[in-house]
Amino acid sequence: MALFDSHNLTEVAATTHRADAILAALRDRPDAYLIAIAGIPGSGKTTLCDVLRSRLPDAVVIPMDGYHLPRSQLDAEGMRRRGAPYTFDAAAFRADMERLKETRSGVFPTFDHAEKDPKPNMIRVTPSAPLIIAEGIYVLMRAWQVEPQFDLRIFLDCDLDVATERLTRRHVACGISQTADEARHRALTNDRPNSVEILTDGCRERADLVLPG
Repeated sequence: MALFDSHNLTEVAATTHRADAILAALRDRPDAYLIAIAGIPGSGKTTLCDVLRSRLPDAVVIPMDGYHLPRSQLDAEGMRRRGAPYTFDAAAFRADMERLKETRSGVFPTFDHAEKDPKPNMIRVTPSAPLIIAEGIYVLMRAWQVEPQFDLRIFLDCDLDVATERLTRRHVACGISQTADEARHRALTNDRPNSVEILTDGCRERADLVLPG
């Protein structure tokens, strides 16, 4: 007899519901080309994009994580706070999104979780791609000045404590932290301040579509 994790099944159902809502919004905006999916760390952006990509196989996902500054450019404090806004190349992200909106083509970086550094020129967009999804925690931040480029702005609204528990599990699973206690400490002292900054900035309020994360 198969055993099912009810928590995982609930998460799958919730992600499916979010994807359905986004697909409905896109049907109402048939000319939408460049869309943003934002949310605090641990809100489920990457998982949602995986589902959307399975249902929109011609769409291209560009993760903001590819714009992490390389570790070689960060000092000790930058490494401790990696994931904070200043540890990303916001100017490069903005320039790439502006060029993409204008030309509908380009090459973009990804993030190598094994090497823990960005990998340039790993995603190629050609004019044949009908939809581009830019996802990341800061894609709607006011100071990043990218928001006007997006035809649809989506924000995943996740409870801070729920996000902390997800991040604790993720940090251990990805090898960022060796123990659950260490992972939770990182989630509370690094990820949560970033989350508060995102919420204080008003990213949620400026979104066209807010979905539970």
